[in-house]
Amino acid sequence: MAPVSHAADRVQSLDVYLNACKIGTIVRTPGDFNAFSLDPAYRATGGTPVLSLSLRAATGGLRRDPRPLAGALPAFFANLLPEEKLREAMEKHHAASVRPGNDFDLLAALGADLPGAVRVVPTEGARAVASAQAPQPPRLRFSLAGVQMKLSVMKNTGKGGGLTLPLEDGQGQYIAKFPSLTFPGVAENEYANLALAAALGMDVPARELVDKADFEGIPEEFDTLSDGKVLLVKRFDRGQGGRRRHIEDFAQVFGLYPSRKYDGAAYHDIAAALTMAVSPAAALDFVRRLALCAVTGNGDMHLKNWSLIYPEGDGPPALSPIYDMLSTVPYLPADGMALTLGGERSFKALTPSRWKAFANRARLPEPAVLAAVAATAARVNAEWWHLPERAAIPAAVLARIDRHITLMLPILAECGAG
Repeated sequence: MAPVSHAADRVQSLDVYLNACKIGTIVRTPGDFNAFSLDPAYRATGGTPVLSLSLRAATGGLRRDPRPLAGALPAFFANLLPEEKLREAMEKHHAASVRPGNDFDLLAALGADLPGAVRVVPTEGARAVASAQAPQPPRLRFSLAGVQMKLSVMKNTGKGGGLTLPLEDGQGQYIAKFPSLTFPGVAENEYANLALAAALGMDVPARELVDKADFEGIPEEFDTLSDGKVLLVKRFDRGQGGRRRHIEDFAQVFGLYPSRKYDGAAYHDIAAALTMAVSPAAALDFVRRLALCAVTGNGDMHLKNWSLIYPEGDGPPALSPIYDMLSTVPYLPADGMALTLGGERSFKALTPSRWKAFANRARLPEPAVLAAVAATAARVNAEWWHLPERAAIPAAVLARIDRHITLMLPILAECGAG
């Protein structure tokens, strides 16, 4: 059988599925406009299963279909695609079918293996059959949101073990985050910070550090040229037998494009949304994670680094397990919080008055927020200094993290005073 091509000039219609449920269709019209419409059967359900909270109308039910967009996808789908260097590498990998900067082309190439349970596949009859004159080699067809060089990978269970990349219809069960020439020790940094979060009782996926030599067949365009350790994290949106769990990040929840992930909303907006969509307890769990970011110096927890995860059946979503939890201050000494917290971003400015302002804007009780912040700081002080995973972090990076934690502990501890 001839291989299936996702040629940019041939695929004009993509069907959107949430697991087996058809949600709608994205059509590319003349002039490179992209129109997304909900399937009538899905609209008749009122939006079950939930694709995105952004589709819900304030009056109940589902919003009207959005207007066609020139050269862009609706924000929900744009947020499923990689960004910056990772996107450039994937576009180069699919150069025969993906034009640089074209979201529709890239979604057509990667849509069968997106984050969560969403699948976007060519509409029946819209697939193009490649000519026999130049068969294309197997390609990586997964998408991971974000900018860091990372790949969806599989563990080999046979003799010899090792890690391989899923080609064509294969599905990865782990995310491999590769070392960086620009940010030394970034994998070890995140590994230790995830271990700290787990020690604090937070929901953290399984993770391990592996050698780059453990991987087979990394295409040249994805090679970071650094020989440091690789962080391997179990995908919480994948289960046994390739079962997929639906997730959406808060850029998707708020209907914002990736370019707005640092300024499209504030932390109190996320907390308020969690209270409404999940529970006040979930919002306080979020507060504890925010306090951890402040004390460790994590300045990259933008809208796309917080997500909801949905149950397989009906029921409200939950705050997803933690991901992308690392200290950024060793690499960006003047860094601050990715979003505003009580009107501030500077770590040193996160005094009790800022947390009170955050609580009021999020409509959370001040005493509960302050207690959560102070308790998190105390737990970090009790766990960090003897955490075994500290030993994996390069000395210079660890020293910078330690200085920041030493600075922040008394500032956050003030939240428990009086």
